[in-house]
Amino acid sequence: MLSVIKEGDTIPAKAAEAFGPCRWLISLDYDGTLRSADLNEPNPVDPGFFGLMTRLRMQGVRWGINTGRPLPYLMEEYLQIAPFMPDFVCTCERYIYMADETRLLRPELEHNTVAETATQELRARLAPEFQAFMLALRHRYPMLHWVFAKDDPLSIEAEDSGTMDDMLPFLEPFMDRWGADIVQQRAGRYMRLSDARYHKGSALAHVAAKWNVPADHVVMVGDGHNDLDMFRSFPQGFCAAPCTAHAEVKEYLQANGGYISPHIGVMEPLMYWRKRILAR
Repeated sequence: MLSVIKEGDTIPAKAAEAFGPCRWLISLDYDGTLRSADLNEPNPVDPGFFGLMTRLRMQGVRWGINTGRPLPYLMEEYLQIAPFMPDFVCTCERYIYMADETRLLRPELEHNTVAETATQELRARLAPEFQAFMLALRHRYPMLHWVFAKDDPLSIEAEDSGTMDDMLPFLEPFMDRWGADIVQQRAGRYMRLSDARYHKGSALAHVAAKWNVPADHVVMVGDGHNDLDMFRSFPQGFCAAPCTAHAEVKEYLQANGGYISPHIGVMEPLMYWRKRILAR
């Protein structure tokens, strides 16, 4: 599927049948949250998850994947393991796909075109300076092992999450120079610089507005730094993380009334939400 599906394509699989208007919206991070962190896991999504989503549909719940992955990388795996598509997918923290009346997920063309234009303009402005800055950083700190991402001149991949933790303080002078126009989108050992107007929270806000879902009916589960944008965009919603979430994510939830699951994955926090909030 990786050679067939491109970012911007209609996804060639259908969401499950919807029952009435969307009353509740669930947004799930993929890697380390919905999906097991073990990339060699043959069944990377909890086998009970799709049954739970089927049951929740009768209560007006729709759900989606909100990820930093690009669409080809996500679909390469997801189409092999899932019985149906989500109701929406947000990729690269900026591109949006939503199920239409035929249940096919089609790109939100106007939004995605504007986001893509902003991304290309940012790359043209920042890439030369960022690449020079990072090469100078490599010369000064050769013990930090990282590479530039293959298809994005504003992205780097560190050897591991701890290395990325060590690197980020050195990037502060570059970030300060460009001010509020750019943000770091961090997920584990990966980091990209992006337009500050586009992130997981703004993508989810677009979906919620289109389906007329109020902020306090939005449910979010994520484990990484880029999920903080999602949580901050919907402080009235149910914000949760698995026990494996990054320490800064847990700190944010503890300080802002969120929920930290004692278990890995999404099943326990979703069941907690279902029992404590949806059942009211």
